[in-house]
Amino acid sequence: MITSKDNKLIKYLISIKDKKQSRTDLVCLIETIKIVRQMLDKNMVTHIFCVEEKIGLFKDVNIPIDIISNSIAKYLSDASTTDGVFAICKISKPKLWDYSRCLVLDNIQDPSNFGAIIRSARAFGFNTILSVNSVYPYSFKSIRSSMGYVFDVNLLDVTYETIQKIKNEKDIKFVCANMSGVTIENFDVKSDNLAIIIGSEGKGVSETLRNLADYTVSIPMLNQVESLNASVSASIFMFNLRK
Repeated sequence: MITSKDNKLIKYLISIKDKKQSRTDLVCLIETIKIVRQMLDKNMVTHIFCVEEKIGLFKDVNIPIDIISNSIAKYLSDASTTDGVFAICKISKPKLWDYSRCLVLDNIQDPSNFGAIIRSARAFGFNTILSVNSVYPYSFKSIRSSMGYVFDVNLLDVTYETIQKIKNEKDIKFVCANMSGVTIENFDVKSDNLAIIIGSEGKGVSETLRNLADYTVSIPMLNQVESLNASVSASIFMFNLRK
């Protein structure tokens, strides 16, 4: 049983919670029985760590398993409570980009919001996500909020220049979510390749991406409500503009 924070494996698990090390090794730390099981089914788990009472859940798993103490489980967890199950999970590089329905996330800093957007993107068929100056997608909160679907979409950290290049090369029509635009119920565009730009709740879409957009579209709201949560806005746009 691993009981010390100074154990080499525990130090490594802590290191891959940092996005720099996670990106370098193309792995991340995942947590909870549900998400670990989900990733096991996809053959993406390389090593499991769990408290002693949960070891029986993985008796048929043919990968390394280490038992950790309850105190180490609390040390590893980013949640207020933990079920004591963790794993090292591979991060796959995108193999095939699908630009027919694409999402651009501009400066989304809340990992729970980011994860919720990814979950909706998966549900509505937006399988390519371009992330600009946004939170790291493989943090615990983002993974948990996405219900693990963050591993099922094509995710790429990009610059504004990269987005402009993609727009030019792929002939994509960009739709900017902004309150100054035509209402989404009156927006009708026929395009094989469509990208929705979602900005942060505080600042909205950056001027750079507003200028790049082909269309500006808004969500009509009642009762003096001025704005929606970014994940709610993204979901409404994706549902209405899905293929």
